[in-house]
Amino acid sequence: MNNLLFTALLLVLLYYFFYYLPQQKQISNPPLTKHLTHSQSTQTNPILEDSPELAELKTKNQALEKDYQSKLKEQKVQITQLQTQIRDLAQRPLPPTNSKSTQTETETELTSTLDTLIKNIQDLNNSLD
Repeated sequence: MNNLLFTALLLVLLYYFFYYLPQQKQISNPPLTKHLTHSQSTQTNPILEDSPELAELKTKNQALEKDYQSKLKEQKVQITQLQTQIRDLAQRPLPPTNSKSTQTETETELTSTLDTLIKNIQDLNNSLD
């Protein structure tokens, strides 16, 4: 039974790919050479070195490059500030407490602050890339 089903499926696939599909392609894609009576071409204007458009684009490019460099410097400064804040928070000793609830609150506060700073650093690094 499985052999018969496999053979029938194989025959249907062979018929589809070797007989039916090529006929459909021939019907739907008539040759283009019969319909074209003349050749089509496009002409592009070369960009001259002395053109005002080129000079304007160069100045815009330079302005964008300066803006990008300034933003990059600002982000690097912000990253170093966040890194120093992380180091300061990591080095700050926790005040000794007798109550566990107070100690766990400060620990969770410190952990959340560190998590926020690490997330901000990762966001900045991702935006730099």
